[in-house]
Amino acid sequence: MEIPLGLAPFAGQSRAEHAAVLLGGALACLVGYVGAAVLLFGLEALDHGGPAGPRRVASVFASLACWGFYAAAFVRGKGGPVTDVLAYPIATVTLVPFAFRWGVFGPAWDAVRDRIGFLAFRPGLIVDAAALVAPGVAFAAGLLALWASALGEDAVEEWQREHLSEEFRRAFAEQ
Repeated sequence: MEIPLGLAPFAGQSRAEHAAVLLGGALACLVGYVGAAVLLFGLEALDHGGPAGPRRVASVFASLACWGFYAAAFVRGKGGPVTDVLAYPIATVTLVPFAFRWGVFGPAWDAVRDRIGFLAFRPGLIVDAAALVAPGVAFAAGLLALWASALGEDAVEEWQREHLSEEFRRAFAEQ
Protein backbone atom coordinates (compact mmCIF):
# COMPACT_ATOMS: atom_id res chain seq x y z
CA MET A 1 0.00 0.00 0.00
CA GLU A 2 1.37 3.36 -1.01
CA ILE A 3 1.43 6.53 1.14
CA PRO A 4 -1.03 9.16 -0.13
CA LEU A 5 0.82 11.88 -2.03
CA GLY A 6 -0.26 14.60 0.40
CA LEU A 7 1.25 12.68 3.31
CA ALA A 8 4.52 11.83 1.56
CA PRO A 9 7.70 13.09 3.22
CA PHE A 10 10.14 15.52 1.68
CA ALA A 11 12.52 13.94 -0.82
CA GLY A 12 15.86 12.63 0.36
CA GLN A 13 15.31 12.33 4.08
CA SER A 14 15.69 9.28 6.26
CA ARG A 15 13.09 7.84 8.58
CA ALA A 16 15.24 8.97 11.53
CA GLU A 17 15.22 12.57 10.25
CA HIS A 18 11.46 12.39 9.80
CA ALA A 19 11.00 10.99 13.33
CA ALA A 20 13.28 13.73 14.69
CA VAL A 21 10.91 16.33 13.23
CA LEU A 22 7.98 14.77 15.09
CA LEU A 23 9.95 14.57 18.33
CA GLY A 24 11.18 18.15 17.94
CA GLY A 25 7.65 19.42 17.33
CA ALA A 26 6.39 17.66 20.44
CA LEU A 27 9.28 19.06 22.49
CA ALA A 28 8.72 22.60 21.17
CA CYS A 29 5.01 22.34 22.03
CA LEU A 30 5.76 21.04 25.52
CA VAL A 31 8.33 23.76 26.22
CA GLY A 32 5.93 26.46 25.00
CA TYR A 33 3.04 25.07 27.03
CA VAL A 34 4.79 24.36 30.30
CA GLY A 35 7.20 27.28 30.00
CA ALA A 36 4.44 29.82 29.53
CA ALA A 37 2.40 28.35 32.37
CA VAL A 38 5.33 28.31 34.79
CA LEU A 39 6.49 31.82 33.87
CA LEU A 40 3.07 33.43 33.94
CA PHE A 41 0.99 31.46 36.44
CA GLY A 42 2.89 28.60 38.05
CA LEU A 43 2.70 24.93 37.12
CA GLU A 44 -0.42 24.40 39.27
CA ALA A 45 -2.39 26.50 36.75
CA LEU A 46 -2.35 23.52 34.40
CA ASP A 47 -4.13 21.27 36.90
CA HIS A 48 -7.51 19.95 35.74
CA GLY A 49 -9.48 21.60 38.53
CA GLY A 50 -8.20 25.14 37.97
CA PRO A 51 -9.72 27.83 35.78
CA ALA A 52 -9.41 27.37 32.02
CA GLY A 53 -7.94 30.82 31.32
CA PRO A 54 -4.32 30.05 32.27
CA ARG A 55 -4.44 26.76 30.34
CA ARG A 56 -5.71 28.61 27.28
CA VAL A 57 -2.95 31.21 27.53
CA ALA A 58 -0.37 28.41 27.83
CA SER A 59 -2.03 26.75 24.82
CA VAL A 60 -1.45 29.88 22.74
CA PHE A 61 2.28 29.70 23.49
CA ALA A 62 2.30 25.96 22.79
CA SER A 63 0.64 26.63 19.45
CA LEU A 64 3.15 29.33 18.50
CA ALA A 65 6.14 27.17 19.47
CA CYS A 66 4.77 24.09 17.72
CA TRP A 67 3.80 25.72 14.43
CA GLY A 68 7.00 27.77 14.48
CA PHE A 69 9.05 24.60 14.79
CA TYR A 70 7.17 22.86 11.98
CA ALA A 71 7.49 25.96 9.76
CA ALA A 72 11.27 25.87 10.31
CA ALA A 73 11.28 22.14 9.49
CA PHE A 74 9.33 22.90 6.30
CA VAL A 75 11.90 25.52 5.26
CA ARG A 76 14.70 23.00 5.86
CA GLY A 77 12.87 20.32 3.85
CA LYS A 78 12.35 17.97 6.79
CA GLY A 79 9.10 16.23 7.67
CA GLY A 80 6.52 16.50 4.92
CA PRO A 81 5.25 19.40 2.80
CA VAL A 82 1.62 18.94 3.81
CA THR A 83 2.11 17.28 7.16
CA ASP A 84 4.41 20.05 8.49
CA VAL A 85 1.85 22.77 7.92
CA LEU A 86 -1.29 20.94 8.95
CA ALA A 87 -1.40 17.36 10.19
CA TYR A 88 1.60 17.23 12.53
CA PRO A 89 1.00 20.56 14.30
CA ILE A 90 -2.70 19.86 14.87
CA ALA A 91 -1.96 16.40 16.24
CA THR A 92 0.87 17.75 18.38
CA VAL A 93 -1.04 20.64 19.98
CA THR A 94 -3.96 18.33 20.60
CA LEU A 95 -2.03 15.50 22.24
CA VAL A 96 0.99 17.03 24.01
CA PRO A 97 -0.79 19.36 26.48
CA PHE A 98 -3.37 16.67 27.21
CA ALA A 99 -0.68 14.01 27.78
CA PHE A 100 1.36 16.36 29.97
CA ARG A 101 -1.59 17.24 32.22
CA TRP A 102 -2.59 13.58 32.56
CA GLY A 103 1.00 12.55 33.23
CA VAL A 104 1.62 15.19 35.88
CA PHE A 105 -1.82 15.67 37.48
CA GLY A 106 -3.44 12.33 36.72
CA PRO A 107 -6.40 11.46 34.50
CA ALA A 108 -9.45 13.72 34.49
CA TRP A 109 -12.22 11.30 33.64
CA ASP A 110 -14.92 13.84 34.51
CA ALA A 111 -13.56 16.20 31.86
CA VAL A 112 -13.55 13.41 29.28
CA ARG A 113 -17.17 12.57 30.05
CA ASP A 114 -18.14 16.24 29.81
CA ARG A 115 -16.45 16.67 26.42
CA ILE A 116 -17.98 13.54 24.94
CA GLY A 117 -21.50 14.97 25.23
CA PHE A 118 -21.86 15.28 21.45
CA LEU A 119 -25.46 16.48 21.64
CA ALA A 120 -24.74 19.42 23.89
CA PHE A 121 -23.09 22.51 22.40
CA ARG A 122 -20.11 23.54 24.52
CA PRO A 123 -18.63 26.93 23.58
CA GLY A 124 -15.59 26.19 25.77
CA LEU A 125 -14.49 23.49 23.34
CA ILE A 126 -14.52 26.00 20.48
CA VAL A 127 -12.46 28.44 22.54
CA ASP A 128 -9.98 25.69 23.48
CA ALA A 129 -9.63 24.60 19.86
CA ALA A 130 -9.14 28.18 18.69
CA ALA A 131 -6.45 28.77 21.33
CA LEU A 132 -4.63 25.65 20.16
CA VAL A 133 -4.86 26.20 16.41
CA ALA A 134 -5.45 29.81 15.33
CA PRO A 135 -2.31 31.51 16.72
CA GLY A 136 -0.01 28.84 15.34
CA VAL A 137 -1.62 28.77 11.91
CA ALA A 138 -1.33 32.54 11.61
CA PHE A 139 2.27 32.49 12.86
CA ALA A 140 3.35 29.69 10.49
CA ALA A 141 1.59 31.28 7.52
CA GLY A 142 3.36 34.55 8.25
CA LEU A 143 6.75 32.85 8.63
CA LEU A 144 6.36 30.87 5.42
CA ALA A 145 5.13 33.91 3.48
CA LEU A 146 8.07 35.95 4.76
CA TRP A 147 10.48 33.14 3.85
CA ALA A 148 9.07 32.73 0.34
CA SER A 149 9.07 36.47 -0.33
CA ALA A 150 12.66 36.80 0.89
CA LEU A 151 13.78 33.95 -1.39
CA GLY A 152 12.10 35.12 -4.55
CA GLU A 153 10.34 33.08 -7.20
CA ASP A 154 13.42 31.48 -8.76
CA ALA A 155 14.83 30.34 -5.39
CA VAL A 156 11.45 28.92 -4.36
CA GLU A 157 11.32 26.90 -7.59
CA GLU A 158 14.85 25.63 -6.92
CA TRP A 159 13.81 24.71 -3.34
CA GLN A 160 10.83 22.81 -4.75
CA ARG A 161 13.02 20.88 -7.18
CA GLU A 162 15.42 19.98 -4.37
CA HIS A 163 12.94 19.02 -1.63
CA LEU A 164 9.74 17.88 -3.32
CA SER A 165 9.33 14.61 -5.18
CA GLU A 166 8.55 14.79 -8.88
CA GLU A 167 5.04 13.40 -8.32
CA PHE A 168 4.28 15.90 -5.58
CA ARG A 169 5.52 18.83 -7.68
CA ARG A 170 3.38 17.75 -10.62
CA ALA A 171 0.29 17.35 -8.44
CA PHE A 172 0.59 20.37 -6.15
CA ALA A 173 3.35 22.83 -7.06
CA GLU A 174 3.13 23.10 -10.85
CA GLN A 175 -0.29 24.49 -11.55
